[in-house]
Amino acid sequence: MAAQIYDALEAARLDALGAAWLPGVATNLLADVADEQTLMQWLAFEALANRGPPATIASGVTRVAAAMPAALRPGLSALAPLVVVQPAFAATAAQWAHAAAAHPWAAAAMARAAASVSSAGEARVAQHGAGTTSVQARGDRFNRRVHAAAGGAARATRAPENHSTSYHAYTTAHDRVVDAASLARPSELATLRARLDAELGETRLAATRLANRLRRMLMARQARSWRFDLDEGVLDGRRLAGLIAAPGDARPFKAEAESRLPRAAVTLLVDCSGSMRGRPILIAALTVELMIQALERCGIVCEVLGFTTRDWDGGHARAEWLAAGAPANPGRLAPLEHIVLKSADVPWRRARHGLGLVLRDELLKENIDGEAVQWAHARLRRRAEPRKLLLVVSDGEPHDEATEQANGRAYLARHLRAVADDIDMRSPVEIAAIGVGHDVRRFYSRAASIASADDLAAALSRSLTAFFAAPAQPRKPARRAVR
Repeated sequence: MAAQIYDALEAARLDALGAAWLPGVATNLLADVADEQTLMQWLAFEALANRGPPATIASGVTRVAAAMPAALRPGLSALAPLVVVQPAFAATAAQWAHAAAAHPWAAAAMARAAASVSSAGEARVAQHGAGTTSVQARGDRFNRRVHAAAGGAARATRAPENHSTSYHAYTTAHDRVVDAASLARPSELATLRARLDAELGETRLAATRLANRLRRMLMARQARSWRFDLDEGVLDGRRLAGLIAAPGDARPFKAEAESRLPRAAVTLLVDCSGSMRGRPILIAALTVELMIQALERCGIVCEVLGFTTRDWDGGHARAEWLAAGAPANPGRLAPLEHIVLKSADVPWRRARHGLGLVLRDELLKENIDGEAVQWAHARLRRRAEPRKLLLVVSDGEPHDEATEQANGRAYLARHLRAVADDIDMRSPVEIAAIGVGHDVRRFYSRAASIASADDLAAALSRSLTAFFAAPAQPRKPARRAVR
């Protein structure tokens, strides 16, 4: 068993290298029609390459990952930095393979794969009883994939399935985009706002310090210079002699000239699902407010959006689906609730009361991240500013029980990954994410994970600082619009 697990890890390592070095190899790998026979290998590939498996086995890999013993998870993640160092990878992978083989979980996963092991593969395992296939044999397999990417006949090349297209909603009749102020009476918003202001005194102080640090960093990037020989301004001591000698001709004043920061727009997209209820949503609201204030003082355009669903368990859309006979693969069932907490064109002093809405418990339900990211991206892309950042704050994977029961557990996660990849590759908008108690790197290429909501202010400050400190990314080819 340990030998077969090791073989799967090494094959996944080579696939991860090929996907990282050659885009064509990545395309071929993810277009490959794999099945339940290769779950262990694709689970390792997902950990090593930070890419999802082909759609045909995504649900199977998700099941295996969910059933993996907690003791094995750190060891699999520790293999990722060793992908390019084969000797170190081999030693660590062998230890993990022996540890995994001792668990019934691995036996079950490999039992599903055993039926497809070719006779050649069985001979190879028998020949190398210690569990290590020859490096040359694996190199040959890697070379065949490279040739396939270059147009060789090693395997048929197919376009990967476009999950953004295959994903769909059963009905959009119950979806809505609303302004926060329209969801509650002014008196209720004032009460919620007062509650927000009264909470989290120590956290407010820490977040304020970080926001001020961000503001100082932004202001330091503004180039300053002086203009001389002016008729008004600050008196220039070096011109006093000229003023005395020729009072009518001297212009003894100067003024400081300040170049503005490069124009930019930032959208903060906040997960308003039920799992954020309590302290996490309090800290998220407070941190967002302070960061927005710091950015606005520096002339940065900001927008704050939230997302959840209107009903639990599918609501009216699911009832309509059931009334129609519950046809297969209905698509997304839960009605969306997209909330504009602060529009880009509205100053924070006019929008601040709406932020208190996130403290209303009945608002926080389920989260369908893929469509929320599409919505926020579409709004941001219409802005005229040359630099645009979409920053997502979420504490978990997309989840809607009704949708996942009807379409499979990986349905919403696949869509989010496809949307984020699409924006990364084709949109001028830069996208990043912060996972609160959850690793979101499987969805976003630029992501940070924090252990709890208390660390959100520091993570948000670091993400914004990195965005403004880095040069603008070259414009990506707009081959296809992101929907």
